[in-house]
Amino acid sequence: MFNKHDFSITRRSFLRGILAAGTGLAASNRFAWAATPPERLVVAMSVGVDSINPYGHSDSPLYGLWGHVMESLVDTDYERKNFAPELAESWSANGNEWAFKLRKNVAFHDGTLLTARDVAYSYERIMKDKASVLQAPNLSDIKEMKVPDDHTVVIVTDRPKVALLGLLYNRVILSHKAAERLGEKMDDQAIGTGPYRFTGWQRGVHFTMRRNDKYWDKAPIIREIVWRPIKEDAARVAAIESGQADIINQVPIHDLDRLKRNPRVRVEMLRGLRNLYIGLNPAYKPFDNKLVRQAFNFAVDQEAIIKHVHENQVYGLKGLLGPQCLGYNADLKNYPYDPQKAKQLLAEAGYSDGVSVDFYAHAGRYQKDRETAQAIVNQMAKAGIKCNIKTPEYAIYETEFNAGKYGMYMFGRGSITDPEAFYIRYFRSGRGKRLSYRNPDFDRIFDLQSETFDAAKREELLRQLGRILHEDCPVIPLYNTAYVYAVRKDLIWKPRPDERIPLANARYQT
Repeated sequence: MFNKHDFSITRRSFLRGILAAGTGLAASNRFAWAATPPERLVVAMSVGVDSINPYGHSDSPLYGLWGHVMESLVDTDYERKNFAPELAESWSANGNEWAFKLRKNVAFHDGTLLTARDVAYSYERIMKDKASVLQAPNLSDIKEMKVPDDHTVVIVTDRPKVALLGLLYNRVILSHKAAERLGEKMDDQAIGTGPYRFTGWQRGVHFTMRRNDKYWDKAPIIREIVWRPIKEDAARVAAIESGQADIINQVPIHDLDRLKRNPRVRVEMLRGLRNLYIGLNPAYKPFDNKLVRQAFNFAVDQEAIIKHVHENQVYGLKGLLGPQCLGYNADLKNYPYDPQKAKQLLAEAGYSDGVSVDFYAHAGRYQKDRETAQAIVNQMAKAGIKCNIKTPEYAIYETEFNAGKYGMYMFGRGSITDPEAFYIRYFRSGRGKRLSYRNPDFDRIFDLQSETFDAAKREELLRQLGRILHEDCPVIPLYNTAYVYAVRKDLIWKPRPDERIPLANARYQT
């Protein structure tokens, strides 16, 4: 059943909280810590849950939210740069078959036990359900699934697939018995195997969960978690300062110093896995011309954007991948900012009078994305490129972007450690609409690396792919985002580099 409590917080109430904190009245709010730690933790996030379909999104922060209620076969161990068991306790690969052994005695929240049929059902739903279209490309190489027994699932791919674990990461497992019993109402229940049980959701207001005391692993300490979508930066900051939130993400740069001085708040910052870039879709003129794409690269001053827009609080990319990624090539050098070179290339491509293009950008999705887009518009103008900036509502933006309707756009791709899934969605011919890029050399090397289990050989093939993209310029690399959180100071918690906010091991100091 849906929880009917209203957890909404207005921007005005947040700002009142700031004033209270500034005048010494904050002792009356949630930050008046007692000897007994609180049992509820409130997270204010820049994105919210739009559907109780766990497959109806592709947002890294939401993968983290859902991961508390529903679990995947594997998780990522960033310290070891490898994958760790979650619902699968072990796995092995033989040619184009991967066999996964499931943990025994793992129960869904409705009491039914996890079996291999649940894994097969979940992946089939992702691949066939129209509402799961955002996650379906990750499983597009699966040819067949076998269930030899209750605790073994064998995934057969079209060809050997070394990166399969990275594609299965974040694909949560649902109960096939719940689907049979509840039908279309299944998603209203959000039944998983995770350390927390779903208890309520109201679009734009809250997503609430409570501790699963029968969790197959160690049960969490904190009893209840409330996730509140707060898109406005000022409102999120006000929430942490007034005590109405215990963690907030995407802290604005201009608020960092003040939050660092707040004795009841600490700031956590690390280099993230999300890369921001400009897509130049070859399906649209003038981006079908390589010289034009190269000209656009020469027309962007990455260093100025990092220094003056982001105040050095982001990390410049060399090529499209960050140093945390497989296939990162430190030898790649970005195209230097050279408006005259850009004009020369445009003239060679037949655009001696410059070009005019529509430039689609999200506003408020990432820190200073609006300001970044405007800076790019100003820089390109000096190269004879007129960018007509368009900032549709994000729901429209996402729909049209996924349908491949934009020629030039700004976007961010998160959680990139193995670039396989990223390359599938954008650069492998015929595999995604977001960027209709076609390059036979890229396709050949991509397919070869995808079935190369020798780690060193595969790493070199991935570097070759990076060099091809660097030369062919279907994108303009910008930067890795910094993940900046403000956290209630007595909360013991550490962030991850993939935007997920893991709370199963969080606890308050006594």
